[in-house]
Amino acid sequence: MPTSKGAYIEAATRLVEARVKALSDLSFSQAAALPETDSAKFVIEGMASSITTFRYSDAYAIEGRVLVVVLAARPTLLGIAAQHIERGLVFSPYEAVRPATQLELQNSGG
Repeated sequence: MPTSKGAYIEAATRLVEARVKALSDLSFSQAAALPETDSAKFVIEGMASSITTFRYSDAYAIEGRVLVVVLAARPTLLGIAAQHIERGLVFSPYEAVRPATQLELQNSGG
């Protein structure tokens, strides 16, 4: 039996943040070599979900860098919409990895 929406959000957020933390140890060249998308299906708090990692090279307004976004999503409204949680990292050949801003996530399509 599925649990509450709040429990789902907390569990999905923990999974996304754990994935982002693991990715933060990558170098710029390792991040650039990630596949454009990598997705896996999960059951999070009794709800069918997916966790997808996206890699964008030279994304809008961050030329010369790599944006890696981790997204947890679950279908809602009979599959017409989706609830999602996303976090991202920006990798640069000259600077330390940093969290992506909301605007950078939004510009990537999130």
